[in-house]
Amino acid sequence: MNRLRSLLLPALICLSAPAFAQTTPKSPFQFLPHGLGEQFTPHHMLNAYFEYLAEQAPATMRLEKYGMTNEARPLQIAIFSTPENMARLEQIRQNNLQLTGLAEGQGSTANPVAIVWLSMSVHGNEPSGSECSMLLAFQLAIQMDPKIAGWLKNTVVIIDPSLNPDGYDRYTHWYRGVSNLIKNPLPDSREHHEPWPGGRPNHYYYDLNRDWAWATQV
Repeated sequence: MNRLRSLLLPALICLSAPAFAQTTPKSPFQFLPHGLGEQFTPHHMLNAYFEYLAEQAPATMRLEKYGMTNEARPLQIAIFSTPENMARLEQIRQNNLQLTGLAEGQGSTANPVAIVWLSMSVHGNEPSGSECSMLLAFQLAIQMDPKIAGWLKNTVVIIDPSLNPDGYDRYTHWYRGVSNLIKNPLPDSREHHEPWPGGRPNHYYYDLNRDWAWATQV
């Protein structure tokens, strides 16, 4: 009997392993130490969630770092689509460049795949974009909604979760330090009077509304 148990136990573990591997990744509500939307999420936690999600859903999501800010915060993008499209991202990219005249070649108009770029929180003191990017990334990665899965058959979505990490952290750390558990709606409350230079610009006080396109912080 003991010999039989010793043979059955490894077999049961092996059989159950795929079930554990196929579990749905944690939503940002489950991952963050605070509820999503209850308070601002520091940049390192925002990054940690995207890194976690990319590890959990490699078939539908890819995370790519494209630089560092002046204050050594990572700049990265998350790419989402169906597993079939993710396997041919370079082909899709080249075809889009050709169709727009930015690369040599004709480009195919038969079943083209659109590329959607979402830049979050260009101004660090407007952090709601970065906050909502986590829930959006979760929905795009798990693709449990048939509508989302259908959209992604002909779409690649690229999310930059924080266009201005230095300004974002400047603001979120300040706000978390001065706000109360119960937010104060009075205009004279300290949490409504952000000190200079505020979170709008990046490290060198560039307004990225104008200067982001020229990669001034990469």
